[in-house]
Amino acid sequence: NRNIISEYGEQVVMLGGRILEILSINLGLREDFLLNAFGGENDLGACLRVNFYPKCPQPDLTLGLSPHSDPGGMTILLPDENVSGLQVRRGEDWITVKPVPNAFIINMGDQIQVLSNAIYKSIEHRVIVNSNKDRVSLAFFYNPRSDIPIQPAKELVTKDRPALYPPMTFDEYRLYIRTRGPSGKAQVESLTSE
Repeated sequence: NRNIISEYGEQVVMLGGRILEILSINLGLREDFLLNAFGGENDLGACLRVNFYPKCPQPDLTLGLSPHSDPGGMTILLPDENVSGLQVRRGEDWITVKPVPNAFIINMGDQIQVLSNAIYKSIEHRVIVNSNKDRVSLAFFYNPRSDIPIQPAKELVTKDRPALYPPMTFDEYRLYIRTRGPSGKAQVESLTSE
């Protein structure tokens, strides 16, 4: 039903705004800092995607989604409560995220890493398929407006911790990573060496 999807989107946008406020306060910034850096509540880039992963009799031969970090701000994921499939990288290991009923999973994206000058890190993740169950998830991508330069917050840049990333719009960043192809977190990390 289109109305349900529309209302879901509106509510998730409100949740995303609240999370940005909490992250801003935690960084010692004004509570509206990250939301304003994203373009303000009326100018965000937001997109809802339904992911369907069919069961696969040989799951070890395929990935539902290869390792990557999300290029945008954050992803608010409503996972399938009955089938786990999301894995996050911790060091050299892949940890399977067990879905909690009626709970979202929030993945930090590359733009939050840039704005926080790497105090917050985007999460490298992948999706594995299940041998005997289909899996569905709803991923809501909460992104900055595409034409605003994103750079580390001036308040988080010091002599001891210089700005790690150059200013770049979300459009420029998407083009930047598209030319390199999916490669874990290599794209956002490579910005610090340019």
